[in-house]
Amino acid sequence: MKNPVFFVFDVESIGLYGEGYAVGGGLYYANGHSESEFEFACDPGVALGTAEDRKWVEENVKDLEVTHKTPVGVRGAFWTALTVAKKKYPNILVAADCCYPVEARFLGACVKDDYRTRKDQAPYPLHDIATVLLAAGMNPLAKYDRLPDELPIHNPLKDARQSARLLSLALTRTPRFWL
Repeated sequence: MKNPVFFVFDVESIGLYGEGYAVGGGLYYANGHSESEFEFACDPGVALGTAEDRKWVEENVKDLEVTHKTPVGVRGAFWTALTVAKKKYPNILVAADCCYPVEARFLGACVKDDYRTRKDQAPYPLHDIATVLLAAGMNPLAKYDRLPDELPIHNPLKDARQSARLLSLALTRTPRFWL
């Protein structure tokens, strides 16, 4: 595949197993540059999760603009962004960093919201950026420095930007036999 385009996304949820309430990401080229980006969020208070996990969110996730009333609305907007990207780039590669459990469960919830329509449209395979980092000899669990446009941490768009940049860096360090 020459010059792959990646749809990189990140989800904020109420704990690792609670409901996703914010998602950000965009279309990124293998060189890390973005073509377009998105960020959707609802008030985390309407998402399902435990009191302990909700407290962590209150202390660590700051300044998200509420764009939707419910997690279902957030998932619908995300699915539209994904569908548009797949129409523009039929061979798009969908990726997230450490996909399980948060991003994988979010995609599952997206499909459940409209099973009949979405069951055959879900991204497959879902590429894990952590695995690409590992293949490139990078520590997939390391805390990497962030660029100014990748701050603050725990903002889904900023986290996706960092993930796309690290993916690009890792791709420069791996054999390009697949391109």
